[in-house]
Amino acid sequence: METREIIQFCLEGNKEAENRLFMRYANRVYTICLRYCKQKEEAKDLMQECFITLFDNLSKYDENKGEFEGWMFRVCTNVVLKKLRKKKHTINISYPEYLPEKPEEAFEEALEHVSNQTLLETIQALPEGYRQVLNLYVFEGLKHTEIGDCLGISAATSRSQYGRAKKLLKANLEKKIANKINNEERRLA
Repeated sequence: METREIIQFCLEGNKEAENRLFMRYANRVYTICLRYCKQKEEAKDLMQECFITLFDNLSKYDENKGEFEGWMFRVCTNVVLKKLRKKKHTINISYPEYLPEKPEEAFEEALEHVSNQTLLETIQALPEGYRQVLNLYVFEGLKHTEIGDCLGISAATSRSQYGRAKKLLKANLEKKIANKINNEERRLA
């Protein structure tokens, strides 16, 4: 059944159609939520909030203005941003002991082979402020002025947090890759 048909049945109150829509997009919405939450339970709660908002606003979706997936991701992003604003979150600036100036070419090549799961886990391990700015900039495509408005920080703070987040993400991935290589070498020895 096409998404358009499922949406129409959802608008008519068909619970089976709502379940189909949920099952079709649950993994994608959960992945969005996981990028912002360290705990899986928190991500599941946020996913539930996203779907409640989606179903409550389904009548506002206009297929003439774009694909459903794009609209859905924008709605979910807005739910996440609303959660961040409710927390009245202040970004904690942390300065790790080690940040590489330039990743080595070997790291750049190895980075191409990092699994999505490893990348997600590494993003989740970032300090909350870094994680939020990185997600909003990279995955949601917001400008630093927009991120600043969302999080109650300046655009300059957003830019510096983004730069630090990238460096820390690379450093943490570098460590994971090195550990993986060392473990593989031990296994083969």
